[in-house]
Amino acid sequence: MRFMRIIKVVAVLLLALAAPVAFAQAFKIATIAPEGSSWMKDMKSGAKAIEEHTDGRVKFKFYGGGVQGNDKQVQRKMRTGQLQGGAFTSGALNKFQKDADLFSMPMLFDSIDEARFVRKEMDAEVRQRLEDAGYVNFGFAGGGFAYMMSNKPLETLSDMKGQKVWIPEGDPIGFAALRALGVAPVIMPVTDVMTGLQTDLLDSVAVPPVGAVVFQWFTRLKYITELPIAYVYASLLIDKRAFSKLSEKDQAVVREVMEGIYRKFDRYGVADNRNALQALLDNGLEMVSPDAVEVSEWRTIVNDSHRQMAIDGTFDIELLNRVEELIDDYRGDTAAVAH
Repeated sequence: MRFMRIIKVVAVLLLALAAPVAFAQAFKIATIAPEGSSWMKDMKSGAKAIEEHTDGRVKFKFYGGGVQGNDKQVQRKMRTGQLQGGAFTSGALNKFQKDADLFSMPMLFDSIDEARFVRKEMDAEVRQRLEDAGYVNFGFAGGGFAYMMSNKPLETLSDMKGQKVWIPEGDPIGFAALRALGVAPVIMPVTDVMTGLQTDLLDSVAVPPVGAVVFQWFTRLKYITELPIAYVYASLLIDKRAFSKLSEKDQAVVREVMEGIYRKFDRYGVADNRNALQALLDNGLEMVSPDAVEVSEWRTIVNDSHRQMAIDGTFDIELLNRVEELIDDYRGDTAAVAH
């Protein structure tokens, strides 16, 4: 009998050892968003909620202001496990999945409503492609359009000749579009743009107004060209290897909280960008209107560049076809309602 009791005790111990142990998992996240920004405040609030709902098993630490380096450096640190994730804007997402910058192609959309219409149909697929590539994400936060901002009025293509136009590193679509227009872009990370403007390495940038305000670039610029250049959005990516260490229950908590925050960002991002544009005008920047005939020519040139890049395999041509079909559907429906 004593032997049987010993067997039972050993069995219980073995079962206990075999049971999964809940270790605390810390996620180190990098972003260029400055400390004290609304993004950081909301993310830290979300991190607190996640920690509370997982009884301390899941913690987030955010490194703001680009202290962990540029997008390329953050991606490398994610690969080596120094960081578990980062917040990236469109133009950098292609490094994680080649189709993830699809909605930010220059001069693709005419309006925010067009972008929303296309995203409603295609967000899920692009998000899934990021997941399949190994990156957990919580949706896209639209931030409105980027505009060309410069130190001299840019109303025609000839005005852009000789301009030192910034383009972020790792944005092949934007680079090709500028080259197709005959403009030689200057490539540098976001973290170096202010220095570039201060030292005359740059005299033009394509940036959403909210970005120009947050990073204080507007203090080195004078004009805004009244033409939406590219739809800008952002996403938080976490390495799936780190995320998979969480229990299914804790994964669900993180997704629920973070997706809620990104829905909020997406809901208010356009209004924030519009308010920032007005703030720039109030601070003395001048709006200039480009030549309408030239704008039509620019669109043709840039769209041809997009298609050639898709043919070359830079991104999925089938996705490009679907985006263009959806845009045509939206414009056709809008025109029908107008008449």
